Amino acid sequence: QSYRKGYEITGLDQVEGSIVFHSGTAVDAEGRTVTAGGRVIAVSSYGADKAEALRKSFEEAQKIHFEGKYFRSDIGSDL
Repeated sequence: QSYRKGYEITGLDQVEGSIVFHSGTAVDAEGRTVTAGGRVIAVSSYGADKAEALRKSFEEAQKIHFEGKYFRSDIGSDL
């Protein structure tokens, strides 16, 4: 599937206590982080247990916004 590119990603600076991995991102001519296709962002977190780490990751992911954003809520459930 082809993904539309160039949508500004906001909220990255609002994420606290988690690690944000970029994959399908780029920096445009204005210095903004934008989508560049495919899987764009992964948010990883630590917790006292798996449930806490997943809760924190999903909570922090809600702070990141861009047009067409969706995320998989099943990731991590197989650990």
